Amino acid sequence: MISQEMVSLPNGGCGRLLDTNTSSASNGGILCFRFGKEAINPGNMTDMDVNSFASLKPGTGVGAFCSMYVGVGTTRAAFPAKPVYIDFASDGFNLNPSFNAGNFVFYNNKKEVYRTGINGHFFFDFGDNKERRIIKVEPTAAWNEVRLEFGELIGVGFSFSQMRVYNILSEYYIDPMTYLSQPSDRTVAVGESTSMTAVIKNTDTDETPDNITYQWQVLNGAVWTDLTNDTHYKNVTSSTLTINNVPGEFSNNQYRVVAQSSFHTCSFQTISNVGKLFVNGVDNSGTIGTDQVVCQDINSNPDALTEIVTAQVTGSASYQWQSSTDNITFVDIANATSSSYGAPAITQTTYYRRGVKSTLNGNVTGYQYSNTVKITLKKNCLIKCITSNRMISTRLNNNE
Repeated sequence: MISQEMVSLPNGGCGRLLDTNTSSASNGGILCFRFGKEAINPGNMTDMDVNSFASLKPGTGVGAFCSMYVGVGTTRAAFPAKPVYIDFASDGFNLNPSFNAGNFVFYNNKKEVYRTGINGHFFFDFGDNKERRIIKVEPTAAWNEVRLEFGELIGVGFSFSQMRVYNILSEYYIDPMTYLSQPSDRTVAVGESTSMTAVIKNTDTDETPDNITYQWQVLNGAVWTDLTNDTHYKNVTSSTLTINNVPGEFSNNQYRVVAQSSFHTCSFQTISNVGKLFVNGVDNSGTIGTDQVVCQDINSNPDALTEIVTAQVTGSASYQWQSSTDNITFVDIANATSSSYGAPAITQTTYYRRGVKSTLNGNVTGYQYSNTVKITLKKNCLIKCITSNRMISTRLNNNE
């Protein structure tokens, strides 16, 4: 497809004008007596002024075999059979006992190769009012001229109508761009990694943007701030953002991506949905008490181990108590999964600690452990006292 300058269109989108070097118009026809009829400014259909247009007006009066058109073409190589985009509008009404219609007609060396209708009037018609819009036309054969044509068989009456062609485009790109995928919420444990993805819908056809760039942003207070690659963020200008070694303070961060596409003087921008990051972690594993001493010969049951400082987790807390005889190797205690633990009587000095983990949106952290409490066992605590009683006799001396 031969094409030329890229232009931004006031009705949305961006397109490349068809490269033409000829234009023609006709407002005649056999026995076509109509006042106010016109077929003017065909060259406006492919000029750089995107608001100028070619005009086709049937006029008012009597008509028989009326035929009017405006058209553009090229003396260079023919255009291939691929989509063409026509920036078109029409308005008016019709009071004719006749049938008349408008068509886009494609020719190759003056021979018609494709035709498609755009509007029609039959007898009493109060108009074909269509706001300015893009019409996609797909000719089925190569061509070198396209015309907007109006034809009327036999009629008499009023046709206060006008058809306008603003631009004929060999490429057209829709604004705004649309996302094929959007960022979604992520939940990750502290220190782990995750990613968010947003991809613009883009295929190797017209009507889809090209030359797409991405910029990820994070919400700081009320301000969206561009991210830069650093220790935690990678690929901040690609469709997939990677967040590494996630710290706890990233919890509840909100992210989005701004996608842009440019075509010479045209540029588009679209902002994705927001994805939220939830960081799952154990902020404080808590404190479970202080060391104890128990006596085997009195009572070897330790006092219950309870929280002095409550564990703080991002999600829902789960517990697992452990014991050790050497304060090195700890093993899980069966069914000891509450926040407190009543240890049974011990037979040797034993160490206890409590693990806590957090579950958030299906993400589970590893256990973080509390302080260790040492329960010391003494075998003999009773103090045996032997008490001796002695009788002391005193003899009195009488000097009398």
